[in-house]
Amino acid sequence: MSGLLLAPFVGVHASAQGATQPDSVVARSGEHSSSARRPGSWRFDPDAGAVYSKGDFKWIVWGFAERYWGPRSEQVGADAWRRVRQGMEFDLPRLNGVFRPAVVYEVDLTNNNFFRSGRSSQVFENLYLAIQNPDDATRFRALFGENTHILSREDNLSSGNLPTINRSLILEEHGSVNSFGTQWGAQVFKALSSRTSIAFSAQDNRGSLNTSRPSYHVGNSIAVKVNRLLVRDTLARRQMTIGASADYTRAIYDRRFTLSSAVGGEAIGATTATGNKFTVEGDAAYAWFIGSHPLSVEGEYLFSDFSRSLTDVSGGYVMLQGSLFDAKRWGDLDPFARYDVVRLSREIARGRAIQQAFRTGVNYNLPRSRKHVNLHIEYAFNHVEGPVGIVPMRRSFGEFRVEMRISAVRYLRH
Repeated sequence: MSGLLLAPFVGVHASAQGATQPDSVVARSGEHSSSARRPGSWRFDPDAGAVYSKGDFKWIVWGFAERYWGPRSEQVGADAWRRVRQGMEFDLPRLNGVFRPAVVYEVDLTNNNFFRSGRSSQVFENLYLAIQNPDDATRFRALFGENTHILSREDNLSSGNLPTINRSLILEEHGSVNSFGTQWGAQVFKALSSRTSIAFSAQDNRGSLNTSRPSYHVGNSIAVKVNRLLVRDTLARRQMTIGASADYTRAIYDRRFTLSSAVGGEAIGATTATGNKFTVEGDAAYAWFIGSHPLSVEGEYLFSDFSRSLTDVSGGYVMLQGSLFDAKRWGDLDPFARYDVVRLSREIARGRAIQQAFRTGVNYNLPRSRKHVNLHIEYAFNHVEGPVGIVPMRRSFGEFRVEMRISAVRYLRH
């Protein structure tokens, strides 16, 4: 849920921490409310990274690396770096008591010859100028530039989520039609109250800075998202949040919506998806305790319609996650169980393809790592069937993958 809405209740459970709050909106947001430090000093903030403070100026530096191990797939090898990223935020002195300008960037050093390519825009995953609340960016932030779409559940900037856990399969598959993910444009986030927040974006899905053919026509993709904290019972240690969003994207050409396996990203079906796309999405998360063990259940539903190809896709996921233990000596271990389903149809295909993924595993912050080193182990059983025009053949198969993440920002689930 929204970083703003979870912040007062982070002691209960934050497994959905990056799932519905766009990372774009609150990059390093935990840092803005920190008390003033002596001028010209460096310090390490486990929730932000390395922080340099001088007067009202702050310079925040972070980075992370993710590496896969497992059977070779179409998307990654048997042993491959998925991401190695480094980013910074420059919080400039406040203009008045209401606003502060900030500059944020994040670059990806993976498979792009970064150290030899020189000054190239294609290495930027995020690059934007923001005007925000001077003390807490979760209260208000307006930005312009390259940034993650507000419907995305991405693991860059401040969310800290791993690529498999808390990632929506149907949202990932929308990337095949250039929807969501990183885009160029404008975004505004506003906390309407301590329980309600709203985000709006006007961006361009046809090619961002990190593509070979960037496009800067702001407004090709219009989206809005609302988050609401329904329940916050500190005494009973439980919380419930909900979110709803919509996106309208114009002029999608020469694209095929591709079904991909849950862990390895193998293409298992596809059909043409063109025209204007309209998407609606809803999500919810509930967190509570059993004894001293925090648990959470979360889910999402999404529907998209493509006007020209007469294609529609719907589906979502539900996931249960809980903590077995959390101690400095033994680490922090969370097992999870998850079910994803995606339904894809096109009028001329005469039928509907159904993709299902049953997923389970553990997410483990290693002992004495202070939650900065994380091991993720996941098994997924995939099943897909449908008309031959979408799914070449009915398939059922399993996938297994191990991933390790090292990050300057600690990974918090509860």
